[in-house]
Amino acid sequence: MIPFAVLYETFSFLDTLVRAVGLDEGMRILEGKTEFLSARIQDIEGALLSASTQQVKKRKREDDLLIWVSKGHALEQKARKLLGDGGQVLSEKKRKCGEGRISFQRCAKLVDVHKLNETLSAHEKEADILLGCGLFDARGPDRGKLIPVGDLLGQVASDGLQQLQTLLLDDNVGRIAIQGMEGIGKTFLMKHLHNSALKWVEGFYYNFWITCPRQFSIRHVQDAVAAAVKCDLPCDGDLNLRAKKLSDTLTGLGSFVIYLDGIPDVQLSLVQIGIPVPAKGSKSKLVITTRSTCVSKILDCCRTVKIDSLSDIEASQLFRNEARISMTSTSSSLAKMCHGVPRRIVDIATHMCGIDDPCEWRNARFELRNLEKGDKLPY
Repeated sequence: MIPFAVLYETFSFLDTLVRAVGLDEGMRILEGKTEFLSARIQDIEGALLSASTQQVKKRKREDDLLIWVSKGHALEQKARKLLGDGGQVLSEKKRKCGEGRISFQRCAKLVDVHKLNETLSAHEKEADILLGCGLFDARGPDRGKLIPVGDLLGQVASDGLQQLQTLLLDDNVGRIAIQGMEGIGKTFLMKHLHNSALKWVEGFYYNFWITCPRQFSIRHVQDAVAAAVKCDLPCDGDLNLRAKKLSDTLTGLGSFVIYLDGIPDVQLSLVQIGIPVPAKGSKSKLVITTRSTCVSKILDCCRTVKIDSLSDIEASQLFRNEARISMTSTSSSLAKMCHGVPRRIVDIATHMCGIDDPCEWRNARFELRNLEKGDKLPY
């Protein structure tokens, strides 16, 4: 009878825990952490692709980041499976809402969700350490650390960065939008802007880099911003109340910059998210990247910097650097067919790196020409 009594007490405790904490709340926390992890994996993978350094210490950190990304993918897969299974359990809860005791399955699921949330939090901290992006240390708040990014190349990129730096230093400008087509280098330039701002003597006290979630919604963006600024939001709370708490947290920081990467073309305002609208003369700034042509409300009153495509000369230079070759008529033709879009150039040049066979180069040009109208790459 004793083992049964122990089991009964344990189950009663888990029952109380489920009722106090709530599986649905735990699932929402898990969903937010999963989206944040997914966005951060994308950022780090992009940075690792852009990095081209042979320094031993940096290679060691890149190896550690690759391990982190691999673990992150496994955790994301586990979390999404648990979220799918948890949805079925929550459906069971609705069916048995008035029956009193909660099933052992729900108790076990809550434990799994709680453990995975803790694991994801630890994984986030590990990335903070590797990137040096922790907001706090033993001495208090930190301005932030450099984000890995490739070297600036060409006049277009230099002019764009200089224009962005001027706007960021202007007290009369609170919101800046970096606008351009996909692959044109918006995120690349914003990373350089972020890194250069960290080096200013009279810099901003906080620098927050946030990638918009794939499933764009007010709640998901709020979760991403809250995770970056270490603000605990009620997962099942009203969106307006969540926005108010987030706004109060940011307002209390004083001098800060939020770099929000990947805003889609949606009807959304800063107030709905909870980001204070920077006023003229304030020490808070918002910098975003978007493909939108200023349709969204979030772009109202933004100073927009449109990123142009590379010139033929700059495109050839970038292609040559990435492919590590001497330019030929075929390779020059490939570079021109990318229409000055850096990501296309890098993708093709990286694929062709180390290939000496002229036939393969001609074949690549043929494939790219056939796919040009569909705006797709063969690699």
